[in-house]
Amino acid sequence: MRVSLYRLSFPYGLHLSPHELSLDETLPLVPADTLFSALTWAWIRQGGDPHAWLDPFCQGDPPFLLTSAFPWIEGEPWFPKPLNLRPTRAWKEVPFLPEARFFRLARGEEPGEPPTWPPRSRPPWEVAQIPRVSLDRVSLRSNLFYIARVRFREGCGLWFGVAWRAPERPCGSGSFREAVEAALGELREAGLGGDRSVGYGRLDFAHVDDVSWPDPNPQGFGLLLSRLWPRPEELDLLRQARVWRVSEVGGYAETLQGHVRRLRVRLVVEGSVVPTGLRGGLADLTPNGFQAHKIWRYGFALLFPWEVADAA
Repeated sequence: MRVSLYRLSFPYGLHLSPHELSLDETLPLVPADTLFSALTWAWIRQGGDPHAWLDPFCQGDPPFLLTSAFPWIEGEPWFPKPLNLRPTRAWKEVPFLPEARFFRLARGEEPGEPPTWPPRSRPPWEVAQIPRVSLDRVSLRSNLFYIARVRFREGCGLWFGVAWRAPERPCGSGSFREAVEAALGELREAGLGGDRSVGYGRLDFAHVDDVSWPDPNPQGFGLLLSRLWPRPEELDLLRQARVWRVSEVGGYAETLQGHVRRLRVRLVVEGSVVPTGLRGGLADLTPNGFQAHKIWRYGFALLFPWEVADAA
């Protein structure tokens, strides 16, 4: 599969709440479903037709698939470690793998000694609690609270991949490849995540490279590089996974009618090793009573082929 790699940097920091109304916590990474929502909203903000963007995904024929955004450290992308890779105690503390080591393990090579994490004993990011004050509109009493902000050190940031299935398929007046680039350009100023009014989430992006990754064996296993929403008919296949974990996701959707609290859903997380027959889809999280349009959560699987010794 052909994959376009993009590097993201956040000069003013980033806030992504892992839970609803969780201001004092933040994710250091951007899940694929959050990234897709941000790109979709950016496309609409600049006047794009939401149906032109969303319809292929709703029909189960996505023109592209997204990875989540993982660490980019001093010129090198790092990948998620398989959730079950703990041959020694030292491996337990390693959450990510450098590109070359990831590719070797994917081919079935022995793990050997774990890579150093954090690299060179310098964490690629730091999370700080930033004090903020709100005022009661009636009494004008002040209320002190804290919001978590992640800042990346120099030379570090995030990266994500776009696996193209039909890059030249029409989207609006151009192609989907052009639409993704245009949406990223809109996000440069609009930002993603929370507290964007003070600059959090504003980003710079760069198209790093177009690479070729191996296609998963239809009868084999793959490591999830995105979060997955398994369709009801795929649940039996999911039970054949070598390792998987779920995360419950909720929160608010940004719409033209304001912020709407969407339904909650469970997603299989990155690093799970699952059968490659799992495709996932868009989960309909439209709350009862909201009739303006559907609210979707991206849950398509982007799988990197992973050798499993006892796979039949």
